Amino acid sequence: MTSGNGVAVGQDGWLYWVGRAREVETFYGDTATSRRVLDRWARLIDRRARRLDGLGITHLHTVVPDKLAVYPDRLGRPFPGVADPPAARLARMLACRNPAPMVDLLAPLRSARDDEPVYLRTDTHWTYRGYLIAYRALCEALAAPVAEHVFAGTRAQERFTFDLGEKLKPAVGEDYVAYDFPRRAERVDANALVHVRESGQAVRARGLFVGSRVVLRNPQAPDPRRLVLFGDSYIYNPGARLTAMFAETFAEVHAIWSANIDWAYVEAVRPDVLIFEIAERFLRQVPTDRIRIDAFADARARRASRLTLRERLGRWLR
Repeated sequence: MTSGNGVAVGQDGWLYWVGRAREVETFYGDTATSRRVLDRWARLIDRRARRLDGLGITHLHTVVPDKLAVYPDRLGRPFPGVADPPAARLARMLACRNPAPMVDLLAPLRSARDDEPVYLRTDTHWTYRGYLIAYRALCEALAAPVAEHVFAGTRAQERFTFDLGEKLKPAVGEDYVAYDFPRRAERVDANALVHVRESGQAVRARGLFVGSRVVLRNPQAPDPRRLVLFGDSYIYNPGARLTAMFAETFAEVHAIWSANIDWAYVEAVRPDVLIFEIAERFLRQVPTDRIRIDAFADARARRASRLTLRERLGRWLR
């Protein structure tokens, strides 16, 4: 069953994002549209790889598989393309063009899926186990040591209404295990968008993520390299996500929520390593890499501040 909000209700309470107008199905299958979009991605990644090679920066791309690809059986009905999802087809296209480093997360997530859930039932994101699997796979690809204390965090049972669950009426919550681990890294910088969101005064704080940038340093890190990380909600700093994990491995981590690479920022920071991560469902839109992340964040922060002022005035006038 699919709700009007684009959420498919599978077996045993498993929820999937399938889109409001079958856009996920159209892209997931081997269609003319998906082939055209993936070809554009392959060309973009090839250009990025060549530029990063020219700068002497170690780099890799990775795609976070959709839950459809890892748990197709829990959907309860056939779905096109799950046996050969877009990320797998993109990796093959890249291998034919130029072997730009592409880390496969699908295989390790599929192999671990039955031991303990690697995705939340009512959300598109991983469980903590899923994050650990991705963290280990990416560290191995970069010959970077994993921080063992990340695997030994404290755990607590909590209940939360996640993104897919809140789209249903009535909303559906989920019991899950929340983890935390000792943090040796400290945040030393954040851009304006992060500060506005964390102030708690933005009207639509939940939407103020794209354009965020934070920098973390860890003098006790086992790997002295500087990492710049471009990605989405799978990487971001709050909670036990990839940014926090990488900051326990690398001496300095710059985490930027953006599908576009800010080349001026990369050339100014001159990292040793660059990782680009994107969720499979977002592959439908190919970025242009024309962004200046802090200027973009400043503009979003100013708009949010203006909205906040209008909201306060509106309440006062009422």
